[in-house]
Amino acid sequence: MKIGEWVKTYRKEHGLSMQAFGDMCGLSRAYISILEKGINPTTKKAFSPTIQTLQKIAEVTGLDLNILDKDQSVIINAEKKSNKSISLTADETELLALYKQLDPCDKAEIRGEIKGMLRAEKYQSKIEEGKVI
Repeated sequence: MKIGEWVKTYRKEHGLSMQAFGDMCGLSRAYISILEKGINPTTKKAFSPTIQTLQKIAEVTGLDLNILDKDQSVIINAEKKSNKSISLTADETELLALYKQLDPCDKAEIRGEIKGMLRAEKYQSKIEEGKVI
C-alpha cells in the first residue's frame, strides 16, 4: 500500500477531512490531496513525500516510518541551498531512522564498520568507478 492510500484510509476510518488531517500534520489540504492521489499535478509524475512529511504523519497517527512499501520512494533534500535530492528505498529509510536513534559514539562506530566493509575486495571495482563513496 502506498503512503497516500494509507493516509486516505486512516482519514476515513477516523472521520477526518483532508483539511482536518492536514491541520493535524501541519500540511495543507491541497498537499494531502496530492499525497493521496500520488501524482504531482504540475509534473504529472509520481509524487514522493519528503521524509519530514512522513515523520509528521507518523507522529500524528502514532506509527513508525516502517509502514512504507518497498516500492514507495522517499525524497530527502540533500542540501537546503541546493535543488538536488535523492530517493531512498523503504529499507534505506528504515536504516536511517535506526541510525538516528544512536548516540554519537555508536554512530561513529557504525560509520567505521561500513567504511571497513567497503574496503573489501568485492567493493573495490565499484569504488574505482565512483559508484560507492
